[in-house]
Amino acid sequence: MNFKSLRAFQLAAERGSLSAAASELCLSQPAVSRLIALLEADLDLKLFDRTGRGLSLTRDGKLFYDTTKHILAGVEEIPRIARNIRTGDQQFNILTTPRVAQAVVSPALSLLRKSNERLSCSIDLRARFELDSAIASTRFDLVLASLPLNPSHVPIETKPLFKVRIEAVVPNDHPFATRCCLTADDLAGETLIGPWRNPAWRQQMGDALPAIDFSPSYALETHSSLMAYQMASDGAGIAFFDRLSARGLNTVAVKFVPLSPAKWITFGYIHPAGKPLSANALNFIDAIRQTILDFRLVSDDNANAVHLA
Repeated sequence: MNFKSLRAFQLAAERGSLSAAASELCLSQPAVSRLIALLEADLDLKLFDRTGRGLSLTRDGKLFYDTTKHILAGVEEIPRIARNIRTGDQQFNILTTPRVAQAVVSPALSLLRKSNERLSCSIDLRARFELDSAIASTRFDLVLASLPLNPSHVPIETKPLFKVRIEAVVPNDHPFATRCCLTADDLAGETLIGPWRNPAWRQQMGDALPAIDFSPSYALETHSSLMAYQMASDGAGIAFFDRLSARGLNTVAVKFVPLSPAKWITFGYIHPAGKPLSANALNFIDAIRQTILDFRLVSDDNANAVHLA
């Protein structure tokens, strides 16, 4: 089994044709076909059905691809890893969401770059609902996201890092803007913004809003928490957000009003099981903690809304 055979299989599976795989590998189509035949012989598996209409994965081929795609994704990183070793580049790869990237990844990387100008970092941004599958197919050193995460086929280790209090975001001229807190009864009948039909979000919110009838009160849906925040800022309704994630956003037009009882969401970092964290990753985690501490020092409201785990 060799690198080219695995790469040929990966490309053929993802592109759906030998010609596309051959074009990307700069090989002839018969050469790619031979590479895949060699892999099938090594594995003693039939990976593809070859028909006049093209190429399709067999049942075994699909299972092999689904269970090894994270390995295959890592295979194509080998030349870059070797190059980094030769040149001394200090790169590491982060997989996260736009919300977390804005809240903590950007300021933490800024801190690190001030002390280590050779540091380079690849940041892959995905929607929260895409992360479970992305972990299985993407090479990463760290994943930063709300917990829990339950990717299939990939053994991981998870550590909590910080937690944020969820608050209602309302325009300045909204009657709730002067309230010290809001209950589920207060929110019943209001125009709410959020991915209410998303099971993960409902699980995260838990019992914070038990009295709300989600169907009549449901008005606007988006998988983007940043979009929900912007719609609340523009006066479209009430969104649910946290102060830390609003770092860098325009907060002039809105008020954050805590929910009662308080609802907290924990964020943490995930890394491949059994793989020690690199010095870069450890320094990055320390920089995130420092970012949280700096944010808490800005005001009492910040300190009450964000805690290190």
